[in-house]
Amino acid sequence: MKHLAFAVAVLLGFGLAFGAEKANLGKPSNKAESWRFEQHEGGKGTMKIDADAAVFETTATDGEDWHVQAVMTGLDLKEGKEYVVKFKAKADPARTIHLSAMIDQEDWHTIGLTEDAEMTTDWKDFSYTFKAEGVAAEKKNRIGFTLGGDKGKVMVKDLTIAEK
Repeated sequence: MKHLAFAVAVLLGFGLAFGAEKANLGKPSNKAESWRFEQHEGGKGTMKIDADAAVFETTATDGEDWHVQAVMTGLDLKEGKEYVVKFKAKADPARTIHLSAMIDQEDWHTIGLTEDAEMTTDWKDFSYTFKAEGVAAEKKNRIGFTLGGDKGKVMVKDLTIAEK
């Protein structure tokens, strides 16, 4: 009987440890409607969904990397909370892109996440933790990739945003 009680306790412990995963606050990254693809001034590009990945291609640059962006909007981030952003990505050719969390309204200030991601031509896992500070109310926050620094493709899949 002691062995059965121990086995049940171990299984419950595993269930609690692995079942307590936080809800994904992001949207499905393999759906076009989850993204807003922005092109400003001379920055040009395209966005498409290819199987389980979003594919963002920058076709023209003008010296301002933010002139081509892919952003996931409508995020309900809470002031002072810590979040983990995870995704898989690759680029063709290999390149560095910028990842940030910002408010999705004028003045578009960052809210705790501003990182460079070194993309290779092979799928790579990325994980970033940040504390949300200066968030906007009413789901007016976003996570975005700044893509206009170089021409080429960036592929993103399995993006999740969860409270830590």
